[in-house]
Amino acid sequence: MTVFLALLAILVPASVTLAGFMIKKSTDMRASQQQQDAQSQRDMERDQSEKRLAMEREQSEKRLAQEHEEEKFRLRLDAAIRAAESAGPAGNEVTSAAGLLALARLDFADLAIALLVDLWSTPVSSESSVSAKQPDSTHIATETAIQIIDKTLVSCEPHAQVMAAELLCRNASGLDICNSLHWPSAVNSAWIPELPITAKLLITEALIHMALASNTKNALRELAVRLYGISAGDPSPRVKGCIGNLLCAILPAVGNLGYTDFMTTGHEFITLQQIEEAAGEASPNPDGYFEAMLEERSRKLAQWSRECIELSTSPGKLATAACAIIDASDKPQLDRAVPVAQ
Repeated sequence: MTVFLALLAILVPASVTLAGFMIKKSTDMRASQQQQDAQSQRDMERDQSEKRLAMEREQSEKRLAQEHEEEKFRLRLDAAIRAAESAGPAGNEVTSAAGLLALARLDFADLAIALLVDLWSTPVSSESSVSAKQPDSTHIATETAIQIIDKTLVSCEPHAQVMAAELLCRNASGLDICNSLHWPSAVNSAWIPELPITAKLLITEALIHMALASNTKNALRELAVRLYGISAGDPSPRVKGCIGNLLCAILPAVGNLGYTDFMTTGHEFITLQQIEEAAGEASPNPDGYFEAMLEERSRKLAQWSRECIELSTSPGKLATAACAIIDASDKPQLDRAVPVAQ
């Protein structure tokens, strides 16, 4: 009994101590868990707050950007309205030209080209404007009109691009194919493959009429180089086939020019062999009407090319071939000089 009581006296305090330890440990764990839960809640609330602030900041930036774009558009629209007013019949030649150029540079190419229809025509153009009468007080210089057409062709507005090509074709007979100021730089020995097919055909037609208006070897050379630029720059087999037929018509005369290298306005050489290869892409068109028109144009070009026997040496003709003297050391300096010479 004495031993039992002694053992009991030892175990009871130990049990109380162990129970107290367990209770304390449980309390500490519960407190720690509560602290972790509270910290997790605070972290979650902070994350949500940061996300909300980021979203509000993004929405604010978008709103400010939209307001900025709207303000820019309003300013462009106001400038376009003033430009259109200055380009109207009441303006003189200078203000009309400035107004049209401003419209084109403000990305209102469609409006600029629509106004240009009534304000520009070459002396030998036989096509009348869609309006009843062209104003006598306003006339746009050909060089200015070409700049507007060039700006319109590189725009992303298919309808305006077709209008620009139509206007170019309408006045082509009064343009000089050897004058770089009489042809849009965007399609001068280069090409825009994204153009609507109607615009492509109108530009090609304009080239033909420009060439037929002259009968020099200079014109023959320019026509060959520009037709080759269309063929090389367009991925469509139908376009290549059409241009190939035209090149076939003038190829014998081009071969008789007496040289085999041709410098383009981009300061790159193309060879007679490359032109022959482009002519080799010629193919019939399944559209009978189109094929008949193409044959008629080809016959005219073939006859015209045989009559191109004179080499024009009038002022400015040497400049069109000045790039041919470029070598590796002179190219940077000459490149900077070419635009001034033109």
